[in-house]
Amino acid sequence: MIKRKFIEIYLDRKLIELLKKFVEIHSHTPDLQFDPYIDPVIPIYPYSQDPRERRRTAHYLLLVASIDEGKIVGKSENARKLLVRLYQYFGEYLFKITDESVFKNVLDIITTNISLGEDWKEIPKILAGVNRFVMGRAGGDLINYSRMFQKPYNFVEEIGNNIPRMGKNNKLVRKKAWMYMRWMVRDYPDLRIFDHFSPEDLFVPLDRNVAKVAVCLGVLNKNKLNNSKYSKNKSKNSLTWEDVVEVTEFARTLYPEDPAKVDYPFFLWEGTLR
Repeated sequence: MIKRKFIEIYLDRKLIELLKKFVEIHSHTPDLQFDPYIDPVIPIYPYSQDPRERRRTAHYLLLVASIDEGKIVGKSENARKLLVRLYQYFGEYLFKITDESVFKNVLDIITTNISLGEDWKEIPKILAGVNRFVMGRAGGDLINYSRMFQKPYNFVEEIGNNIPRMGKNNKLVRKKAWMYMRWMVRDYPDLRIFDHFSPEDLFVPLDRNVAKVAVCLGVLNKNKLNNSKYSKNKSKNSLTWEDVVEVTEFARTLYPEDPAKVDYPFFLWEGTLR
């Protein structure tokens, strides 16, 4: 377990103060995937208290989260762009498409001028999988369905086991599922839609961006970032669930009741390290 002593070993108090100051400043910034004041304009109002709109938001952002992966859409903002274009094309029918061929038939048109990742052809399967999960297992209501699960971890397990590329293997980081859970569980600037879950039970969504910050802070070993295709120990150096736990335990020493608070600020901080 990472305790206060751990921080004092790796970080002096001055750095801790600067770290928390950075997090406090940037923890009030809405995530780019649902910030209602930037372009392109999204077809939901994420902070609505209307029950129907909250159900739409939960479904829409699960679609966004499911493809928000570098190998799928390239830059993170492309997930936002793509879902906006799909909604412009399909309207409300977007939420009902369970046949991946429907998405496949329009993907070339929709993705004009968007530079996607190497696995972009997986997009139809992923989005159709999300809709099958929501319309089938969740009965069209993710909010009500989430109440069947005691903690966020249990619901992440359900998502990972039933939606393509959301982390079927529980030894993986499941970054996209935990990012979605952060959006749904935390208070503003997140959305607190799954309000029966406690933010203290969240894990930090871990990808290479957040991992770079964790390495700089001495929380993770720098070898964790050496998983290029030329690495002889690729599997050994890849990020794992154990790394998620380490980063989250470190975050809990800073914010015991809200460890995922560091996620988006760390993502922004990583941009300054490039």
